[in-house]
Amino acid sequence: MQPELRCCIIIVNYSKMNEDKFEKHLEELQVPDINEIRHQQILKFALLNSRKSSLVGIAFIVIPCLFLLFQFIKEWLGFDFQFFSAFEDFMAHLDKIPLLKWIIPIVLVGLPLAAIIINSLSVAHFYWDSTNKELLITLKYKLVNFIIILISICIEIAFFYYVVYENIYEQVLRGSGQ
Repeated sequence: MQPELRCCIIIVNYSKMNEDKFEKHLEELQVPDINEIRHQQILKFALLNSRKSSLVGIAFIVIPCLFLLFQFIKEWLGFDFQFFSAFEDFMAHLDKIPLLKWIIPIVLVGLPLAAIIINSLSVAHFYWDSTNKELLITLKYKLVNFIIILISICIEIAFFYYVVYENIYEQVLRGSGQ
């Protein structure tokens, strides 16, 4: 039993010696200056509430999504819904009235653009650091807001593609004399 005791005593003495060296080493370490870490002192406020902006974004993209869905079903799949044809006739009637001519483009293109802006502002935080002349932009991960932004961008691309395609198609028809 005595050898076991010696072993324990030796270990205790060895750790006692290293403890003094360890304390001395800790005292010599350079500590980072807390005052230089400024980004943690900045309160980040979102310009808009992410939950409310996602609800507004959903409301803004419902009509354009439905319009694109029914247009796809009508043109590509060949199904013609009676209520969608009536809606297209209503849009054509509004297009003939000068004061109401801009309602459909605002609803189909403007609302998804507004959804992009509103949801982008709800997840982005901006801070201008005047000492370093830096604009710091951080994004908060909110999946619903990013999905709404992505859907709105797809809607904008679809309508942009539609406008470009229709203009090129019309120029080709006029150029060929049909």
